[in-house]
Amino acid sequence: MLPDERSEHEPAEPDLGPDIPNVEPPDGGFFGPEDAPKELLSAFWKLVVLFNVGLITASLGVLFVLFEGRLRLGGGLLAVGLLALARGLYSYWRLDLDKLGTDSD
Repeated sequence: MLPDERSEHEPAEPDLGPDIPNVEPPDGGFFGPEDAPKELLSAFWKLVVLFNVGLITASLGVLFVLFEGRLRLGGGLLAVGLLALARGLYSYWRLDLDKLGTDSD
């Protein structure tokens, strides 16, 4: 008997629910990175870098101060991280999506 054949004594596979529906994505309103305006992508990646640098350096600064007792290094990293986070928040709040969303091409 082959491994994929069933014996007459083996129960049938259980019904696990309805079939998965095939859903088509909507045409309007959604766009991928290739369709986005270049200014919007640039602003997005600028914010990603600022927030990542801010979170990593602030976290490392706190860890250096608490666990190693290195106030100068930890304080410097914490300051750089907080400045990067503040700059990211400021850029995010000042971001005008209506201006970035219009494509002049």
